[in-house]
Amino acid sequence: MFNFFKRKKSKDTERDEQDKSVIKGATGITATHSAKTSIDEASKTFAKPEKYTGNRNLYDSGKAKQVAKMEAFKDGTTVIDPYTGDKLYLRKSDAVLKGGKSALKNVAESDHITPIEKIFKDHKKNAWISNDDIKDIANSRENIEVVSRKYNNAKRSRTNEELVTDDKYLKKTGVTLSEEGKRKAIQTGKKSQATIKKQVRQTAIGNIIKTGHQAGRNAAQNTGTMAVTISGIRNITSVIKGEKSVEEALEDTVVDTGKAAATGYLMGGGLTTISHSLSSSSSQFLQALSKSDVPGNIITAVMVTGDTLRRYGNGEISTQECLIELGDKGLNVATAGYSAAVGQALIPIPVVGAAVGALVGSTMTSKYYNELIMKLKTKQLEHEERMRIAAECEQVAREARAYRDELEGYMEKYFADYKNCFSESLSEIHNAFHAGDADAVIAGTNKITRKLGGNIYYETVKEFEDYLADDSVDIL
Repeated sequence: MFNFFKRKKSKDTERDEQDKSVIKGATGITATHSAKTSIDEASKTFAKPEKYTGNRNLYDSGKAKQVAKMEAFKDGTTVIDPYTGDKLYLRKSDAVLKGGKSALKNVAESDHITPIEKIFKDHKKNAWISNDDIKDIANSRENIEVVSRKYNNAKRSRTNEELVTDDKYLKKTGVTLSEEGKRKAIQTGKKSQATIKKQVRQTAIGNIIKTGHQAGRNAAQNTGTMAVTISGIRNITSVIKGEKSVEEALEDTVVDTGKAAATGYLMGGGLTTISHSLSSSSSQFLQALSKSDVPGNIITAVMVTGDTLRRYGNGEISTQECLIELGDKGLNVATAGYSAAVGQALIPIPVVGAAVGALVGSTMTSKYYNELIMKLKTKQLEHEERMRIAAECEQVAREARAYRDELEGYMEKYFADYKNCFSESLSEIHNAFHAGDADAVIAGTNKITRKLGGNIYYETVKEFEDYLADDSVDIL
């Protein structure tokens, strides 16, 4: 397959620039819209309550606790409370029969070593952990142990360490623990929390991969359908005009579709995972960014205009030619988005209608734009016609200025507090790179991280190496 694309590369550079711009723009728009849908689905999948109060039933599992208790007493095994040292009874009747009513305090109960409430509070902001994940982790066999009713009733939502280090509370509840029992309780609690942290990390990574892959597949399917529709129409037209053979048209359509699907997969999966990750950021700016189409629109703009800017940078085209191409491509992308919605409404076939609409809209816009530019270049235009076209251009310029003013307003409003910090930090990073000072690079980067509300985990290269080597660190 890769040889096929390499073989086509030299021929592909000769194809009509407008065709490629339309397909690239439509691919970016479609991938962005598809990612938006996937982001919304991820938000629903991983949504969690703001507070734990009243939500215990959402995360508790009576079955898991019952299984743990039955396993402890299987084959008539004598079960001892690991912290008080008291013998435990499976049933109330057993306790009363063998020890009287006072022995009811030693009836066996299953307890979450790390309380559900703590697990919820520690991980409710994790964008990649769902309610079901919290329930599975909280009720895993590693987090459930069998203890006496008296110990369990006293513990409630406390951790082992919080309970056994509160002597006043222990005395009040009548729970007696030896120093060895306290030490063992603290050790067991820490082991449980480390296990839970590892389980959360592994679960989150799995959810990221699964969600990103599914989002990429959906985007690839949509962008592939979009590309095969647009490219198919273009190439059929070329065959009818005698500009291509049937084999060439089919080959070009396959290449366009493959490239669009690959781009869609990367954009759909990448935008979904990045945007959903940002949704849990402590920075309101990053949260707002994750809910917008800005990242996808930026990628689309780069995809469409990148080749023009590259050729201008290499001196292959003049400034005037560069501006004309950028204007044409910019209008194409802008019109494609609106036309896609119209086309989808007129042709209610998923993606296909949008593709046809984007193609028609882009073609009409490009044709009008090029005609306008050519007329302005013609010196023999009559004065009245020139004034009419100049008025149209002025209207376009006014709209552009209004957009610029609006954009500057947004920049002033949302980025004023960040401008000086970014300039200073980037300057420090630049100087540090030239000086070969890695610690200074980290220091400059940390300034930006602090400004955006992020967490700092290392200040020097040595701390960075220790951070990477530390298995207990949750990189998510």
